[in-house]
Amino acid sequence: MNLTKLKERVFPRQVFYGWYIATAGAGTNFIVLGITFFGFGVFLEEFRLTSGWSVTAIALGYSIQMLQQGLLAPVTGHILDRVGPRKMAVAGVTIISLSLLLFSQATILPIYYAACMVMALGQGMGGPNAFSLAVMRWFVRKRGRAMSIVTTGNGLGYFSTMILAAMIAGFGFHETFVVLAVVIFVVGIPLALVIRDRPENFGLLPDGEIQGGDSQSAAAQAGRSRATGGLEVGEAVRTPAFYLLVLAMAAGAAAQIVWIVFQVPHLRSAGFSLGFVGIQAAAYGMAAIPLRWAVGWLGDTFGRKKMYMLAVSLEGIGLFFFAFVSPDRWWLFIPFYLTFGIGHAGWLVMSQSLPADFFGSKHFAAIRGLIISLQIPVSMVVPLFMGFVFDTRGNYQLAYLVIACITVSGALCLGLSRRPLWIQMTAPKLAAVARAGDGKTAP
Repeated sequence: MNLTKLKERVFPRQVFYGWYIATAGAGTNFIVLGITFFGFGVFLEEFRLTSGWSVTAIALGYSIQMLQQGLLAPVTGHILDRVGPRKMAVAGVTIISLSLLLFSQATILPIYYAACMVMALGQGMGGPNAFSLAVMRWFVRKRGRAMSIVTTGNGLGYFSTMILAAMIAGFGFHETFVVLAVVIFVVGIPLALVIRDRPENFGLLPDGEIQGGDSQSAAAQAGRSRATGGLEVGEAVRTPAFYLLVLAMAAGAAAQIVWIVFQVPHLRSAGFSLGFVGIQAAAYGMAAIPLRWAVGWLGDTFGRKKMYMLAVSLEGIGLFFFAFVSPDRWWLFIPFYLTFGIGHAGWLVMSQSLPADFFGSKHFAAIRGLIISLQIPVSMVVPLFMGFVFDTRGNYQLAYLVIACITVSGALCLGLSRRPLWIQMTAPKLAAVARAGDGKTAP
């Protein structure tokens, strides 16, 4: 069997290729984020127990990681736009594998901090960021649904808590990093190679639109304009909407940090066993998968901006319940899952799409990178704040209550934006193009 026939069997032409990219993105998010992000809480606790380092010292490594990602985000975003997501995804996976090998040797803090910096470089260059750019280029109308598939991998990543705990028990703490480095490289490279930079390069249209007659060609041109057009970076930063979007996304990012990084330490300090923590994380991840599919459809149908505002509001309410969870108050998991679960799913899907929704996809990676860089204060301060509260009070309760209030404020920030979305701004012009394709003139 020749290579062409093999490709057709693996990727049937009846299915729009963009869906294969979204599925590969889900696989990448599962292994990369499951290890480097969702698993950080497990690693944090193990570093504290085996090395005797304080939570603040360990959290500083995460803050350094966030600082470096933020500082490099505009640069790596610009390179992503220029070089393309496929090459950057391969480079990112390779560097992340090297960082895990360095973590395996982290018996002193300087090596640990160096490993955090190498990992930040890999995460910024490719992996999930590369797939996000590819999806923005391959989809317009169905962008929310496509991103919900990609973020399915994030939901599966919650199983990593349970898997990593078992691996640490079986292989040993530092040896587990070596195994993970091999897994990410062997699995991540083939997934990265699934990416194709643009549908137009292969005679395809965004969302799988079909080319046809004159009117269909005009509609196709409209779809291409929406998928490839957009503001320059300089134009975007001169709009108030850009800074309101930065604040709204920073508020959501604060909730993401305290949930992913500190859920394991918080539940352990509240009296739950590591085994229970792993099971509940896996259960949360399984429940989150259908929620992400649902919010992706809801965002595409009713508006991704509105969905984001609802999402961060629910996240903040959920964190309030989570702050008071304990073995005696286990029932608080129920309202927590009902609020934070839906809100977190909405935040994760919508936050990937909003920069393109506001400013177009032409410079999506660069604009999103600049947004991330402006979130540096939040990304650095939140982990240190959480560590400081624990080191001084012996628990994370107060810290979670403060972050809950900050998260809800994200809905207000985005609600203050009055800028029309990119698809709304281009609609009149593209409607005129479509009428011209039908032989009609614009009024």
